[in-house]
Amino acid sequence: MELKDKVILITGASGGIGAATARRLAGKGMALALAGRDIGKLEAVAEDCRKAGGQAEIFAGEITDADYIAGLGDGVAERFGALHALFNNAGVFETGAFDTADLARWDAALDINFRSLMHLTQAVLPRLLEHPESAVINLSSVAGRMTFGGGGIYSATKHAVHAFSGCLYEDLRDRGLKVAAIYPGFVDTGMTAAVQGERSNMIQPDDVAQTVEFVLQFPANACPTEIVIRPQFPL
Repeated sequence: MELKDKVILITGASGGIGAATARRLAGKGMALALAGRDIGKLEAVAEDCRKAGGQAEIFAGEITDADYIAGLGDGVAERFGALHALFNNAGVFETGAFDTADLARWDAALDINFRSLMHLTQAVLPRLLEHPESAVINLSSVAGRMTFGGGGIYSATKHAVHAFSGCLYEDLRDRGLKVAAIYPGFVDTGMTAAVQGERSNMIQPDDVAQTVEFVLQFPANACPTEIVIRPQFPL
């Protein structure tokens, strides 16, 4: 996909990976639809994107709100005239042993990390499929390919993203829709603030942003469906 003047919707765009991706793609001339809850942070990211050369508009709301999700695709298309790509980036890092788990928190993590991703993807698909080339990029995790103690809900939601991504690709590959899942290890964001180790050795948000760019620019005749990113050096 030629990136200039193409439109991408990014969830969780107010900071971390989402903000880094928006800034990087703005520098390539893309138009950014920035979704998230914090209006002030979204506006700051949007301004950075405009300075980098891209158009940017914010679409503030709660990613688990059904009405908000249902209207996003049409709202973006009305603002920009089209929608070519979706980056499902919003998520939470909920962990803890199952025997002492607060299942209300686990339900909330399921809603944010997977259910909203699935519903938003279906809501925007008609807009994406208007184009011969389009893309859905889902942020999973290395936890979506393994298990670990205390990772019951986080790992389960990221496994769900993994499985959903592969099935979506098979369903719509013949319509020109690229579907890629990205599986990073620990990324240096606020979400991993409690993780011990050398933070400079963690994956950086722009490393993931470069991966999103790579997927979007990949030739139309092939699709990098799964990309694992690991820190080069121990934490």
